[in-house]
Amino acid sequence: MSRLFLVAIVLLGMSSTVAMAQTVRFETNVGSFDMVLNPDDDPNLQPLVDNLIAYVGLGRYHFTAINRAVDGDNDDPSDDFVLQMGGFLGFQPTPDLWPQLSTPVERLPEAIVDADGDGAVDFNSITNSRGTVSLALAGGDVNSGTSSFFINLGDNDFLDDQGFVPFAEIVNMNTIDSIMELDQVDLSDEFGSPGNLTFIDVPVTEEDKLVVVKRAFVVEADEDFSFVGPIASALQLQNRGSASSAFSSPGSASLESAISGSAAQISTSVPEPSTAWLLAPLALWGVSRLRRRKLLATPMQDELKY
Repeated sequence: MSRLFLVAIVLLGMSSTVAMAQTVRFETNVGSFDMVLNPDDDPNLQPLVDNLIAYVGLGRYHFTAINRAVDGDNDDPSDDFVLQMGGFLGFQPTPDLWPQLSTPVERLPEAIVDADGDGAVDFNSITNSRGTVSLALAGGDVNSGTSSFFINLGDNDFLDDQGFVPFAEIVNMNTIDSIMELDQVDLSDEFGSPGNLTFIDVPVTEEDKLVVVKRAFVVEADEDFSFVGPIASALQLQNRGSASSAFSSPGSASLESAISGSAAQISTSVPEPSTAWLLAPLALWGVSRLRRRKLLATPMQDELKY
């Protein structure tokens, strides 16, 4: 009875609230940046907006690592590609504690942009230009986007035809550019996947720390904004037959099937980091790692602080 009552409340919130958050702020240990959702008020983007707002409302972006900063030349920002985050937790205990504490980002059902199942996005959207934000995808599946997203660092319009749908934009790119100026390390060997694009450009600070989103929260929204609608929409309660299925674990087999197998093959792909077993080596990034550019003198700290 209590579960049915909870579902009823959630559905009531969906029907009474048009949830359209305007701006989400991401605070990192390098600086903050603001993300404006659906800047052109395109109703087709609502599933993508609801998806991100649901993760924000559930606190699932807190302490997630920025895992990909694709930078061809540290001194030349014109060849920067994307900055990707949202797929991995970035808690930083001592390496010997990591195997006990590693946890993947708990994912919601995938955001659907291809309702008719023909393999193509059902609508036209803005292009993947500098400052726009799109969900990462797995294996070219346009309906595979979940928590992981990337910020375009240049005009990447060639991604438009690959199913990457921009649904937000970054107002001020200063913090993003600062992150891109950091060194990157190649962790693909430690992840047991040499050359995997998901792990070859992990940015680190001068203190030898991962770049981590400490928290994400809504800073500007409509007066009637509520997290209830987006969370319910992301959980797809409208299409569930019972209370128990409505609140099923997002770590189901269907979600775990999205593997980024194409990552090592397509240099411009933005794969979804989806395999939980790959998380543990992220904490061991300070041991036997390869610097892509310069070696820093600061030693690894036993306990990293933000």
